[in-house]
Amino acid sequence: MANRDDRRCAAPAGADDAAWAAQWALVPEEWKRPVYRIHLPPADKVFKRNKYYLREYRGADEHDFTPVGAPGRFADEIAWWVWVCQHEGLRRIEPSMLRWATGALTATAADYRHQYGCAPTSIADLPVEAIVRHAIVVFERRNGRLPAPGTRRNICGLIEHLHLYVTVRCTAGHWWAADTWDVVADPRIPQREHEPLHEQTIKFAAIEPAWLREGVRFWLRISLDAELLRWSSAVSRARDMSRLFGTFLTDHDYTDPVLTEDPAQLRLIFAAFTEYLKTPAAAANPDKPLTPTTIDAIQSVVQAFYTFMLDHGAEAAAATGDPRWEKLNAAHLRLWGPAFKARRARGTRELTWYSTGELQQMLGYLDVLAATRGARVPVTHTDGKVSLVKGLGDPQAARVWLLQALTGRRASEILMLDHNPLEAIPGAERPTESDDPDAFVAKLRYQQTKVDGVTPTILVEQAVVNVIREQQRWLADTHPRLSPKYLFIAIKQNLAGLRPRPYATYRASLAKLDELHGLTDTAGNALRFTQTHRLRHTRATELLNDGVPIHVVQRYLGHKSPEMTMRYAATLAATAEAEFLKHKKIGAHGVDVGISPADIMDMTQLSKRTDRVLPNGVCLLPPLKSCDKGNACLSCGHFATDVTHTAELKDQHAKTTALIELRRTQHRERTGRELTDDNVWIAARRRELHSLQAILDRLAADEAVHAEAIAGAGTKGRIPIEPVATRGAHDSALRKADPHRPA
Repeated sequence: MANRDDRRCAAPAGADDAAWAAQWALVPEEWKRPVYRIHLPPADKVFKRNKYYLREYRGADEHDFTPVGAPGRFADEIAWWVWVCQHEGLRRIEPSMLRWATGALTATAADYRHQYGCAPTSIADLPVEAIVRHAIVVFERRNGRLPAPGTRRNICGLIEHLHLYVTVRCTAGHWWAADTWDVVADPRIPQREHEPLHEQTIKFAAIEPAWLREGVRFWLRISLDAELLRWSSAVSRARDMSRLFGTFLTDHDYTDPVLTEDPAQLRLIFAAFTEYLKTPAAAANPDKPLTPTTIDAIQSVVQAFYTFMLDHGAEAAAATGDPRWEKLNAAHLRLWGPAFKARRARGTRELTWYSTGELQQMLGYLDVLAATRGARVPVTHTDGKVSLVKGLGDPQAARVWLLQALTGRRASEILMLDHNPLEAIPGAERPTESDDPDAFVAKLRYQQTKVDGVTPTILVEQAVVNVIREQQRWLADTHPRLSPKYLFIAIKQNLAGLRPRPYATYRASLAKLDELHGLTDTAGNALRFTQTHRLRHTRATELLNDGVPIHVVQRYLGHKSPEMTMRYAATLAATAEAEFLKHKKIGAHGVDVGISPADIMDMTQLSKRTDRVLPNGVCLLPPLKSCDKGNACLSCGHFATDVTHTAELKDQHAKTTALIELRRTQHRERTGRELTDDNVWIAARRRELHSLQAILDRLAADEAVHAEAIAGAGTKGRIPIEPVATRGAHDSALRKADPHRPA
């Protein structure tokens, strides 16, 4: 690709006039001069109200932002950019920053004339780095010091935004030729209607060496055009190629895409790259090296890049102007030897969820997130103490989190909900206030951007409708002049409310909540609001725990195939088995059962006979045998139970005792005689009572021995591992969303 610096003054004047003329024609007449009454409508909608700036220029009714001695169409481009910011609701402009930027533009244009012997036509002709550099010089000369880091970020952001929009919209260049790809600034970039990472950009200037930069540009351009990659995937691949592979190539001074002609040496180069990935230098946090899974993913990205460039060698050479891409060979299809894959058994990440108790604690802290910043919010802790916590002032984030808990949707699916995402259930009558609060009252339509081919709607209860209506009212009250496209909108740089709230700002608010709440699970590990995907696992596990069929859960979660849903089912089954096996089994009259717990588990499951599962234990009768004992399980040699059935056993003991007394009273009143213990019915019930008491005594004794053994092992206070109980988690979330819901 030709370097723009090589043709600074070679292009004929007005080469980009058509693109610029089309943009300039869109600007209303009253916006065609960079002169504004920044404190009055309509300019006050786009300019920030800077009281110090207004005092400094209090004698001026209008504020002129024309660059002094600016060449070409600089002033018009600034006026165009200000109008675009106002018209599209992109950002609010700090007037002092814009005046600072115009001074930097004047200095950069003068430097350009000195260097190239001609004046620039457009702001796009100036390198953005040069404008920023001159802005720093202007500040230092005026103030005798360098700008603070925050001030520098602000002026850099304004200059880069102005330069980017002028470059991509007012020049005739292709979208893929720009050094910054921004889907908001340049709608020509292939993108979906709803992009989860719409706020993130790809900056090619950060990719070194140059041959890799242009190769990645070609790879991502074709991949986006052909829909081989989505925008979010392109962003992550560009980041990995720049920060990791590009750094490795630069450090080792590889100047050729082929790297080496020797296939054996090529393998050694990428073995060295793998070694680099394992060092602290490759990690964003030196204390946390890249995980094996991350290293695998990066290797896969680099291999995919070279495979693509080999398959498109001739086109890549033509597009990049670098014929060396045609010299790639079959060795580049196998950059890593089989040994690297042999040790890479990809494990399945363990699913985690919140128990009902944990979720109830976290729901109590949502009020802190939603409350006005600095307001004191009373919070009741698990020990019953009440404390006052300062509010964080982000009700949007609190509602997003609550909707995730209620529906099990991914964060991106809630953040990109339409402003009115509710639909009526076809054929269903509108419920009344007196109807069942658990009833489904509407369908929620969400944006499905991860999986294609699934129906993006789910049934929801009245509590979900309440949260959505509350957010709609908040938008109407807080931003009455907006007609937002999304239910949850970006707070900054979104004057028109057309863009959804980015995940980064949502997570940042949750991280602030994590810093102050101090909530922990039963093992003492911190509960994290930022782990929002655990809410999805919680909802899925609860649905399966309640007996909802797999295919229904699959449709509810938006899974394209049942394999992913089966992960939840497998985890739930493993938890249930662990719970069954960890308790010692005893038989009738409290005697030991010779069969191992694992075999008992298999017997009850393999037989597929519902009569093998009893309210107070299990029946070990072989599958082909039939039982004629009726309610005599408690004295049967095939009966087995454990401590988990203690409550049921005690209840049966009390009810059997009461039943015996009732029968004795009835017999006395009817015959005038006592019903003695030798009565066949009384004798059978007394055997059951004797067995029940023996079982309860044995269970109590075993529990006492177990507790003493744990205390003697020096682990007093340790909480034993228990399966996470999610039953009731959804009901807790429903009550949080609907305070009038009956307990």
